[in-house]
Amino acid sequence: MKKFDYENSIGFVMYSASKMMQKAFDLELLNKTGINLVKSKVIFALNMQSGPTQRELAEKIGVESPTLVPIIDKMEKDGYVKRKHDSKDRRIKRIYATAKADSMWDSMMECTAQIRKTSTRDISEHEIKFALDVVKKMTENLADYLGESTIDEKEKD
Repeated sequence: MKKFDYENSIGFVMYSASKMMQKAFDLELLNKTGINLVKSKVIFALNMQSGPTQRELAEKIGVESPTLVPIIDKMEKDGYVKRKHDSKDRRIKRIYATAKADSMWDSMMECTAQIRKTSTRDISEHEIKFALDVVKKMTENLADYLGESTIDEKEKD
């Protein structure tokens, strides 16, 4: 049987880095803003597109639509988002960020800057750009393989 160095495989290393990045960002957000990573993803997504449906928002942040319901319920109760009926189809509810969510933006940006600074310590800008280009290309390759479009491609549409 062939040996496989799982801990040094590209998939494991990228997964581990992603999990660490999420864990560190979640901690930074909780300490500085009082919100968690999932709520910040909702605020980031609503900043990019105001008034998505629940399904659109769930797709944007990478969760199943039913999983998003209690998150949006809590965020609405806490005053970060507001649901409004669609002007053309009252069965559809659209989700909007409130002024309270908007006021979190600068603090969230400070958190992202701190995590970037921490995670890229002792790494040159050239190395960071190279790594980003490689990961983006890998994402495109896998999207092609799966017959899907990447986030970058969706935003171009």
